[in-house]
Amino acid sequence: MGKEFSLCQGVYAEGTEGLKSSYRLLEQGAEGLLSADAIADCARGFIKMIAEPVFFFLELPEDMEGDGKYSLYYLDNCTKAVAEAIMKRYGELLVNDGAARFGFGSNKTDEEIYFTDYQEFSIYTKRTAAMEKLLASVGAVKTDKPDSIWELLSEENQGSLSVVEIEGETVFDIPDNLKQAGMYNAESV
Repeated sequence: MGKEFSLCQGVYAEGTEGLKSSYRLLEQGAEGLLSADAIADCARGFIKMIAEPVFFFLELPEDMEGDGKYSLYYLDNCTKAVAEAIMKRYGELLVNDGAARFGFGSNKTDEEIYFTDYQEFSIYTKRTAAMEKLLASVGAVKTDKPDSIWELLSEENQGSLSVVEIEGETVFDIPDNLKQAGMYNAESV
């Protein structure tokens, strides 16, 4: 809890010094904000928490100029080992990329974690105690009103989300790299 809040490489906004990883409970889950250094651990912990089979999804912007359309890719019916391998191979890229959105879920229970713009996340689960234990383990604090980078943005502080490259790859390489494993383009959202 005493750790300084950190931004992902592909996220820029001014005035983030006072932010903290935090969340609020919803009827069936939670939503909030996570420091960059907490996102991968939260994803890995969620994968361990849910029942197999597991799915991975990735939303990639169709236009970096900000028209708001994303291509949605799925890799369905995975084992937890496959989901963990995705985080091991692509976790640094997924976490640090500002333009992509991603998550994991259970095909069996419909539980899901979704990491979105400006380091916000949402979790759908009926298992509140397990979820709160996971969020506490990554340093997120429960509150009625979680911090939000969105609330810092203004005409003077526009912020930005950008694609990052790590070891010659970007998030746009992931669908092709996982195509043989069964990743497919589901739709545009």
